[in-house]
Amino acid sequence: MMCQRFAKITGIVLLLSSAVWAQDNDAKTSPTTSQGGIQKPPELTVVGGRFVRDDFTTIGGGTVYFIFQERLKELPHENTLDKVRAMAEVAAEVDAEGNFYLEMKPGNFAIVYDPNTPFKPELAQPGPESMERLRKRTPEQLKQLVATIRENAAKGLPIKDGRIGEAYVIENRFVRPPMVDFGEMPLGVDQSAKVIAVKENGQVVDFPVLLKLRGKNGDVYLAHPPTTSTPGEFLFCDLEPQRYDVFAEGVRLAPRDDAPITTPTLENTAFEFEGEPLVHKVTVKLPAKED
Repeated sequence: MMCQRFAKITGIVLLLSSAVWAQDNDAKTSPTTSQGGIQKPPELTVVGGRFVRDDFTTIGGGTVYFIFQERLKELPHENTLDKVRAMAEVAAEVDAEGNFYLEMKPGNFAIVYDPNTPFKPELAQPGPESMERLRKRTPEQLKQLVATIRENAAKGLPIKDGRIGEAYVIENRFVRPPMVDFGEMPLGVDQSAKVIAVKENGQVVDFPVLLKLRGKNGDVYLAHPPTTSTPGEFLFCDLEPQRYDVFAEGVRLAPRDDAPITTPTLENTAFEFEGEPLVHKVTVKLPAKED
């Protein structure tokens, strides 16, 4: 019974951190600095790529949306694509050969390709709920955000087999100036790593843990977080073949604002990803006083 209770709060505590992240970033998107000066806008990046089927045949047409990877936790299970469009920082047309091209600000993005929605020029503008336009959430918006996060803590994200309905999702794509060419991106291919957090006795953790991956070039990859039915499991999607190191970020072990932030130590953190789905276990050790 105790393990079930901790499994439940684990998913909710980790996902509710999104609400804090989002509200903090509302302030960060302000166009002025703390001294009152105007911030210099980030350098735009020329971005291109081509969508293909898993057998590398052509797929084309439609619209591609870019939302921040961190915000996948905010997608509801109903009208999900409508939310994607609202949260998109930018969108672009996909031509008949599957190519897209645009200029955009840097960041770690999830790419959502909807082949069934014809591109319109107005879609290229930031959506009404993008971080570009969402300065501060209203109490009603915050209430809805918390409700969505709680639902995702129970059900998991509304992304199944790399898709949202008929749209495809490619995650953890890094945009940095001056230019990024994603090349050919096969759709519907499982290139995931499931990282499972276990205690020293080999059992899955029954306390909140937040795991991320660091690639060999320093890029930090974000996961689909655990749910109440899959405690301790972090699914990292659309990884590129390379060596990865798992690391933990500090979290509150109890769902209270005054609970201390605890950062555990990890063992067996490194693994080599070769393009095929894998499962990797890391051992999580809490500081002695937390044990």
